[in-house]
Amino acid sequence: MEVFYFENVCVGVLNLPEDESKHISRVLRKNVGDCINITDGYGRIFLAEIISTGKHCSVNVKFKELQENKRNYRLHIAIAPTKMMERMEWMIEKTMEIGVDEITPILCEHSERKIIKEERLRNIAISAMKQSKNLHLPKINSLISFKEFIQSDIGGSKFIAYCENDNFKYFFDAAGEGNNTILIGPEGDFSREEVDIAFSKGFQGVSLGNTILRVETAAVAASMMMAIKNYKR
Repeated sequence: MEVFYFENVCVGVLNLPEDESKHISRVLRKNVGDCINITDGYGRIFLAEIISTGKHCSVNVKFKELQENKRNYRLHIAIAPTKMMERMEWMIEKTMEIGVDEITPILCEHSERKIIKEERLRNIAISAMKQSKNLHLPKINSLISFKEFIQSDIGGSKFIAYCENDNFKYFFDAAGEGNNTILIGPEGDFSREEVDIAFSKGFQGVSLGNTILRVETAAVAASMMMAIKNYKR
């Protein structure tokens, strides 16, 4: 099932954006009268009939179905962007495929990357959503400072993964149903001050395993632990 993305879908005539239109007309060679599936990223799937092709395809959206979200948890990953942007992009793709609800890039004391391309990360998430058929698109926030994030209103269970202490619970054991937020630091890890601030705000220290993981690997490991622990057929 090929799935296309449009943010604001409603029943009736819809003009698709140029990139999706090109894929429909030139790659898939769809014709007038053919049907396609469109998602809005909120778990809804719409059946639409093509009524015109070309640079901007027009479709007639007929009805919608709701894809059941089988996850009984919500995962928010607050992560320091990697020095090499390609690794950050890989992380977005893989966590989207596995299951993540929100990603917030955070600027830490030891961060080496201080700029991100938010729109590019969102486009990568959309592409991964369509490929994986996981029709729940995560929210990707703008880059903010660690202190700004830690002062925000964060509900549910809160965790911080860092390397200096090996006496923490595994994230797999500590996290559970409901809202879960995990902090993942930069290549140089969190500073001692940042760790202390996190603890003072109710964050629990957790381990992601017996080895030191790259930043992007840590995010994928956290999302996979949540997915496996809460897996439902």
